[in-house]
Amino acid sequence: MDFSIFLSGTAEIVSFFTQFFYGSPWGIPLLFLFTLFANASIVLPILVEPVVLAVAAFAPNIWTAIFVGILTGTAAAIGEMSGYILGLLGVKTLKKMSKAKIEKVFEVGEKLADKGMPIIFIFAFTPLPFDLIGIAGGIIKYDPKRFFLATWLGKLLRYVLVALVGFLGMEALPWLGTLLGL
Repeated sequence: MDFSIFLSGTAEIVSFFTQFFYGSPWGIPLLFLFTLFANASIVLPILVEPVVLAVAAFAPNIWTAIFVGILTGTAAAIGEMSGYILGLLGVKTLKKMSKAKIEKVFEVGEKLADKGMPIIFIFAFTPLPFDLIGIAGGIIKYDPKRFFLATWLGKLLRYVLVALVGFLGMEALPWLGTLLGL
């Protein structure tokens, strides 16, 4: 792959993103897999938002940008189930965690038992540490369907908004350039 494209003009960058993600049969599936694995990672935080923002910025229309948000939100929710599964494994997971983190997981677990879906939704929608929620949900054996639904709704809303910001921001650039006299 020739990375000199990123050192060239704007037209070449637009062409690269458009061809890779929207002109190739591999672009969107790779985006799904990247998002899935990034959210399945428990220890290593990987930011998905900049990628979603960039891919949606070069979408051919707003509906494609929304599709990018829906796709990545769904992949993120599926990936976040890894923390829940680790929590279900219980003792094996707890042995690998520090005492402070174990106490935090049980504290979160108590809150989940009381106010489950709203807490899960808020943590899924925001950049708060969702892995603790997943592990705590698994440890207390929170209903997996409700856990996934709240996670999916939070991630879906988050990534659709990120995709819309990317698309609408790119749409606003020519208008902004004209306004600034560029």
